[in-house]
Amino acid sequence: MTHADKYREIAARYFDALTRQDIDAWVTCHAPNAIYNVNGATPVSGRTAFPDLLEKILPKIFSKLDPEAAQIGVNWKIMCADDKRCVVFFEGRCKTADGRPYNNRYCQTWEMNETGQICEVWEFFDTALANECLFGADTQDPDYPAFTY
Repeated sequence: MTHADKYREIAARYFDALTRQDIDAWVTCHAPNAIYNVNGATPVSGRTAFPDLLEKILPKIFSKLDPEAAQIGVNWKIMCADDKRCVVFFEGRCKTADGRPYNNRYCQTWEMNETGQICEVWEFFDTALANECLFGADTQDPDYPAFTY
């Protein structure tokens, strides 16, 4: 099995869990010590340890969305892969809690550990759209550490 095939299997589980809004299944795709690096100047931007992502960041996002109208992780595709990382593009089609459309595109680079779990994510998306639809004027200038690759 090639690295790309292995990553397709992981991505299928990851995005299936997102589509079903099954957080427990989504969590199993990650190493417990995973790190998320979210680009931009939003209230959820910056470098975040996975436990903090689950407890602090995701509730900020999900509280702004209509769960009945959330389709996150549609039209996903792995664009490239090597022995440790893959780059995946995907879309989210959602409505905000007050009924406005929030449709965004994402690019994530996943670094995998030796057990096939995601151990680090670098995420890029339209942060201006996220701020407008989800966070209003509540922006921040994150204090990013230098990327380590």
